[in-house]
Amino acid sequence: MGGRESAKAVRERQLRWRKQHRQAWRRMRAAQKRRYYQQSQTNNRRKGKRWTPAEDAKITATDRPMDRKLSKAMGRSVQTIQERRSNLTLHRRPSNLT
Repeated sequence: MGGRESAKAVRERQLRWRKQHRQAWRRMRAAQKRRYYQQSQTNNRRKGKRWTPAEDAKITATDRPMDRKLSKAMGRSVQTIQERRSNLTLHRRPSNLT
């Protein structure tokens, strides 16, 4: 009787395929990311408006919700939230790490 593959076997098969088809994997992954970001670009009610300190605090909090939930609540796209968080954390790092 046929059984289901274990998660470990599936993972090994996926990694083997990726290694053998690197270019196809990169194209497929890029397309996945494009589709994901396109879903979340529509939320732009606050486009062009300045970030408030309260918004900065929400996106950098350690117990923050997922970016998609933040996007809906704040009226900003997921990508914009991620870029803003990255910029804020880069500027807060000590200069000797650069």
